[in-house]
Amino acid sequence: MTDLPSLDGALLDLLKKGKNLLAFSAGVDSSALFFLLEFHGVPFDCALVDYGVREASKEEKAHAEMLCRDRGKRFFTTEVILPASHFEEEARKVRYAFFEKVIQKEGYDRLITAHQMNDQAEWLLMQLTKGAGAAELVGMESISEYHGYTVVRPLLTVSRNRLKQFLEKNRLPFFEDVSNGDPRFLRNRFRQVVTPLMESYENGIRRSLTYLERDARLLRGEGKIGRWRDCAVIPLPPSLTALRRSFT
Repeated sequence: MTDLPSLDGALLDLLKKGKNLLAFSAGVDSSALFFLLEFHGVPFDCALVDYGVREASKEEKAHAEMLCRDRGKRFFTTEVILPASHFEEEARKVRYAFFEKVIQKEGYDRLITAHQMNDQAEWLLMQLTKGAGAAELVGMESISEYHGYTVVRPLLTVSRNRLKQFLEKNRLPFFEDVSNGDPRFLRNRFRQVVTPLMESYENGIRRSLTYLERDARLLRGEGKIGRWRDCAVIPLPPSLTALRRSFT
């Protein structure tokens, strides 16, 4: 394969140990991650939730099942019918409940998701419109703990456009989810703003999201400076005290 997006080496080393379950949908993001993980020698199986809201969902599930079978991977799937109201919220609950069930039953150590940089930027804008502090602006982190297992997100520094280019240049199969353009879903309305911004300012947005994740960890006391309660108060020397007073 050529033109591979860059992934964090430490994350790849972590994923090569233990059992991994990939949240797979056969769309751009998870398809790119499927082939990237395979290229880097990361062992994983796949899990897919079929909501049955699109005509193409049956075809996508059949493709995912065949792909896993051909590549020697286990494939777990379930079908659900959800009400139209609060669909996104309910779909997420059902999705993670299914993943958790598979993880606990089959003994997986980690869930790998294909959230990428556009997802991060969309979350940031959504939080800004609600009113949020620095720690809440970062919706996802590359590694987090969730109900007794680890969630790993290797694509947070890679844009969706970059992933699609990788798939197209290597002629790798994927499906386009037409519902991603449906303005009835709140996230899609923010996506219409983020997509052109990402095309023009991808590098700057990547740096900003990286800084925000680092700062959020520091605010929670997970960074190198330690927790605030562990810090000692050191009085200023007389010379600096006098200098500070001259500016106040």
